[in-house]
Amino acid sequence: MGALSAGALALSLTAVGGASGAAPSSRTATSSAKASTACRPGATKLTMWGWAAGYDLAVAAFNKSHLKICVVLENDGATTAEYTKIQDATKAGSGAPDMAEIEYFVLPSFEITHSLMNLVPYGVNAYKQNEVAVAWSQVSQGSGVYAMPVDVGPLSFYYNSSVLSKYGITPPKTWTAFAADAATLKKDDPGTDLATLDWTDPQPILAMMQQDGAFPFKWNGGGKLSINFTGSAETSFASYWQKLLSAGEVNNTADFSPAQWTAWDNETDAARFSPAWGPVGMQLSIKKTIGDWRAAPMPAPSSGTVQSGNWGGSTIAVLSSSKHPKQAAEFAEWFGGTAASWKILSGPVAGAYPAYKPLLDSSSFLSTTLPISGSQHFQAVFAQAAKHMIAPEWPPIMSEVNTLWPTVFAGVANGSETVESAFRTMQADLVKYAKAQGFTVSQ
Repeated sequence: MGALSAGALALSLTAVGGASGAAPSSRTATSSAKASTACRPGATKLTMWGWAAGYDLAVAAFNKSHLKICVVLENDGATTAEYTKIQDATKAGSGAPDMAEIEYFVLPSFEITHSLMNLVPYGVNAYKQNEVAVAWSQVSQGSGVYAMPVDVGPLSFYYNSSVLSKYGITPPKTWTAFAADAATLKKDDPGTDLATLDWTDPQPILAMMQQDGAFPFKWNGGGKLSINFTGSAETSFASYWQKLLSAGEVNNTADFSPAQWTAWDNETDAARFSPAWGPVGMQLSIKKTIGDWRAAPMPAPSSGTVQSGNWGGSTIAVLSSSKHPKQAAEFAEWFGGTAASWKILSGPVAGAYPAYKPLLDSSSFLSTTLPISGSQHFQAVFAQAAKHMIAPEWPPIMSEVNTLWPTVFAGVANGSETVESAFRTMQADLVKYAKAQGFTVSQ
């Protein structure tokens, strides 16, 4: 990677809105920066940085069952704040943790700086069979595995059953059917939209592009990067959504805004393309429609196919600077890949959605209910989606993607620009940026 400029090796990481994948505030811990942990004499002391709710409980369970290792959890800020501190500590040559919670889309930015340890020599591949494929692919580069998957965010069509029933609409199985249903609903009730999609937030849009086979990046390590917002699949995706936007048959209310919660609760938005962590946070923010919401598979590009995108999720990575890689790897693998850990992580405090297949397949998990979904075993739908996610190849320039996106797509949000035009702008700007950082770019 010596050909790359210093700019490509700097982690000026910027999260935008829900771009971090940690958007569900219900999963953000509110604990103090440093948890007090009394380590046993002689135990190997490790430091972990993480912010998600419930992680402290899992760490405590590990320490109780692993007498020779002591993990101290520190909350040094969520997402961008943590990543910046890791970058600064790495540059300084001291102060970095042994392990850190790192989201999937950020991993390549750390991999390209050689900041993460390859866990293969420490037995991580023994856990591969128990992890959903899309999670494993996002922590792997070539023969290396640079983090242990924890949670994921498979998408499902999450709809208000009362509204759809009122207008005789069943959950659409294809995107062609979705467009027809959106037009029918708008004709029958001009004040109601079938769905909403926030175009200023890159993560849900990129998740939808994954699902449609139109993800615009390819990167498999090294100095070659493919950027393609203007290919046939990407252009088809843009054209499809622009037609719906132009006709006013879907809207683009900002994610996690009061206006979005109100639209769902007032039944002016009938559905959302929800990640698996969505219902838990959603039921904290609506009141009148609790019990009416149901999960269905995402509309598919063609009849008979089952496909989902992934929005969100974190990993546990071991930093290359750790002086205790063996013990740190043992913790990371336990945290993401054991029933003992997932009993806590999937509980009511943490609420993480598992990449861990034994839990996804368990009858107790599949029979879970929530007040927002009434008696529906909604987790069964999300669990099926988790096994059919289209894996993305995140580029090591996601900081620039997140920085540019809200400005480039502001015109799509206010109706002054088309999706196709925004895609062309992203293509030109990102290609210019990537080349300036020393990447060989294909388009």
